[in-house]
Amino acid sequence: MSATVAIATGAPSARRRRLDPRLVGVFGTLGIVAVWWMLAAGPLAAAGTIPTPPAVVAQLVQDGFAFYVPNTTVTMLEAVQGYAIGVGLGLVAAATALVLPISERFVVQIAVISYCVPIVAIGPIVYLLVGAPRGGGPSGTAVVLAAFAVFFTTVINALLGFRSADRRALDLVTAYGGGAATRLRKVQVFSALPSIFSALKIAAPGALLGAILGEYVGGVDRGLGPAMVNAQQNMDVERTWGVAIVAAAIAGVSFAVIGLLERLARAVGLVAESTTAGFGADDALRGAGGWRAIASSIATVALLVVLWDLALRVFGVSPFVGKGPLEVIAHFFTAEEAAVNRAQIGADTAVTLGHAAIGFGAGLGVAAIVAVLFVLVPPLEFAIMPLAMMMRSVPLVALAPIVILIFGRDIMTLSVIGGLVVFFPALVNLTMGLRSTPPQLTDLISVYGGRGTTVMRLARVPAALPALFSSIRIAIPGAIGGALLAEWLATGNGLGYAIVSAIGRSDNTSVWACVVAITVSSLALYGLASMAEQLVRRRWGG
Repeated sequence: MSATVAIATGAPSARRRRLDPRLVGVFGTLGIVAVWWMLAAGPLAAAGTIPTPPAVVAQLVQDGFAFYVPNTTVTMLEAVQGYAIGVGLGLVAAATALVLPISERFVVQIAVISYCVPIVAIGPIVYLLVGAPRGGGPSGTAVVLAAFAVFFTTVINALLGFRSADRRALDLVTAYGGGAATRLRKVQVFSALPSIFSALKIAAPGALLGAILGEYVGGVDRGLGPAMVNAQQNMDVERTWGVAIVAAAIAGVSFAVIGLLERLARAVGLVAESTTAGFGADDALRGAGGWRAIASSIATVALLVVLWDLALRVFGVSPFVGKGPLEVIAHFFTAEEAAVNRAQIGADTAVTLGHAAIGFGAGLGVAAIVAVLFVLVPPLEFAIMPLAMMMRSVPLVALAPIVILIFGRDIMTLSVIGGLVVFFPALVNLTMGLRSTPPQLTDLISVYGGRGTTVMRLARVPAALPALFSSIRIAIPGAIGGALLAEWLATGNGLGYAIVSAIGRSDNTSVWACVVAITVSSLALYGLASMAEQLVRRRWGG
């Protein structure tokens, strides 16, 4: 009887002790704004790099629609076009891989290569190929980079969704004579909708990021990119923050609109709950032997080199602008100054990889600490995650000028810019990894008197090792892109600055050679991280 009463009376008290996540999130956001306000009005006021929230709002009101409508219209037009192209190509590629299984390895490898090519590095090359837009018009470079930014996530998420189809439904279609195309149309498209919607949500901020970056190099005189550059050059701090906030708002609204469409699709029964587990780009490559996978990768790279050369010829790209594989090889190995070229690009690559390591270490380290705190003190997640999501929604090219204003042009800027790229995906992966520990193991440690920190050390951290290596793999290309952007806008060295300098000298061969160097480096590091991840998965049964 007493036990029954204790249970009955204990449940309400437990409910009373539980904090409403939405309330925690609201107070957490208000607390962040309050800290921002106090720092801007107090210790950091003399620096003049962090305006108070009222000052930013006042500048937004002062600029008004006359300033923001023309600029946002151009950027959104670029982002929407790139979004449609990138998502469309991604869905077609994923569907092709499903209907023609022999092409799946090639499709996934192309997607991985596109992810490993730093978008900051290819921007200048795209601009050389596409050219400058008409006055006041959208930039073709921005459209291409926006499409490039969303292709990888669309392919991978769509493949995940297609694979989640009910095997019994697929067998039924096959029994009635349906082939791969019929299974795709009748079953797999509908089973893939949750993952496709997820890809669409992820792609929305990515397309905006690509568009703004394209404006940085695309020769436009209107858009959020030029608006931010001009504000930074004029030391107009309030406007710089205002443009960044508008960019974040656009990214957030686009994310929310697609989420609303997903909920409407669920409400009418078009989309069911997804029951799939996580999926990595290299999951599609599993099942093949090591040498077979290596041979396939070499064949893919060789095919890309051939397509690179053919594209320059078919589209009639000027030899002055478009440099083929043979010219890049000559730049490194057979030209008169090949030794000098190798030494210079090698030194610049080493500088960039060092800068990337700084941002990578900062972002991954902070993400690991915050993920541990989320598990040990769950209410912190509701307070901090909204800020993390907001920072993720702000395009890096929009944040970079603000970071430079605050931290200057030294190692702190490298740490912050690179860390921002790495932080959010690592935080999500590590938090999920720490929480994926089998409950039987945590219960066993608790029975023997182990508390939260002991459970963390003995059970959760080992269980999260696969997630850690997955985070490393995902973060490497982003950290390199962040380093290139920091070099381009702040530090004045490394491959980022070398590319910009080569464009200024019309040394287009050096531009292509630098892009090849950083792409090969990114692919090599991605491959090493993938190998390490697979070893850890085998060791821990992942």
